[in-house]
Amino acid sequence: MKPVNRRKFIKDLSKIASGAIVGGYILDSSLFSPEQARAAILASVYVAKNGSPADNVAKVIEMRYGGIENIIGPDDVVVLNPNGQWPRQGGANCACCMGLIDLILSRPGGFNGEIIFTECTQFQNYGYWTATGDELDRNGPYNFNDMVSYYQNAGHANVSGVRIWRNIDDPANWPVISGPQQGQGWVRLEWLAPGSIMFGIPYPVIRSPYSDKLIDLRGGVYDNGFADQPPMKFIKIPNLNNHGTDGNQDYAGITSATKSFLGISEVINWGTAWPSHNNLHSYSQFGANMVGQAIGAWMDAVRKPDFFLTTAEWVGWGSRTHANATQARTVGLCEDPVSLDYYMSKYVLWPTYLTQQYFNPDYDIANNHTRQTLDGCNSHSYGTVVESEIAAFVYDFDSPASFRFEIDRMIHDFRQGSATEQQVLDL
Repeated sequence: MKPVNRRKFIKDLSKIASGAIVGGYILDSSLFSPEQARAAILASVYVAKNGSPADNVAKVIEMRYGGIENIIGPDDVVVLNPNGQWPRQGGANCACCMGLIDLILSRPGGFNGEIIFTECTQFQNYGYWTATGDELDRNGPYNFNDMVSYYQNAGHANVSGVRIWRNIDDPANWPVISGPQQGQGWVRLEWLAPGSIMFGIPYPVIRSPYSDKLIDLRGGVYDNGFADQPPMKFIKIPNLNNHGTDGNQDYAGITSATKSFLGISEVINWGTAWPSHNNLHSYSQFGANMVGQAIGAWMDAVRKPDFFLTTAEWVGWGSRTHANATQARTVGLCEDPVSLDYYMSKYVLWPTYLTQQYFNPDYDIANNHTRQTLDGCNSHSYGTVVESEIAAFVYDFDSPASFRFEIDRMIHDFRQGSATEQQVLDL
């Protein structure tokens, strides 16, 4: 081993060909992610913890994409769908949501598109949209309406909020429609489940308060047609909570990424509104597995989100609104809800209340409602429920370290002229 000066070190690194094996890892020419060398890996989960909500969000975006500009384009219409039906930790953490919005607004190269923050709460006068006083505890600083007002008052007219209502709650503004050519409303698709059980899988067409264009979650941005419209990105921002009470499992398992589709669908009693159709909350009637399958069918028929960002700044192990909650200071990102829920439930929620083993999706699988929901959605080929098939990359701000794929990415940036020698050495 002869001493090597910095310049020779960098020069030698720059000669590495894409695909070369270095230190036991493959430098992937497109993703620069060493996990791609492992054929058994079906999903990657990116986790940041112990930073501020904004820092955690920025870190998982950086780890997965190398920067927000690599997933959000300058003219994109970005639809952000949080949990919003419940106050306190039942809503997606507001500070995390703001961290993502701030990243998009300040993306390198600028942002000329728009951000639409939207969710269908199944209650008219309750939830995090209008939370006040102690309802803001653990998830502040704003409720969702005030958060949107904050951005608009700061000059960001392209950040808007749309609280979606069910047809039964506001038929004038949310009629049943066949498509965006009829304006804003609900498109009611259907799915025939095993056993000839018919599910309704509705999705909303949303009118942008900023551009007045129609956002069809299935077809994209619509303005007298879909042609020549900006790209649309669909991002789900669930929170991580126990759906039961006092740490106990209930019929639905945990509330997080997979179950969050109830917040972008229309959930009512279809007996009179849409006869012979069941809704996405039919856990008690058909069981968690069937509901998980219906959620998979919704993604098949409408749109799979570009990614899921689970906010776990506060985790409700007592319930979604109970005082029994733990500040986990964690954010998780994945491109499928099943793998993300598997990891976050087992390694973030369960450790907050170890006596409740049903928070572990591998415990008593036949009776574990969280696992049944995940299995049902997984049957539509979304993610995996096999731990050995998940690569988890966890960054701890209290004990920072670099991943090999970050080093590979920096070497690539150096070779392309967008990183300096010092940046490579520093990493």
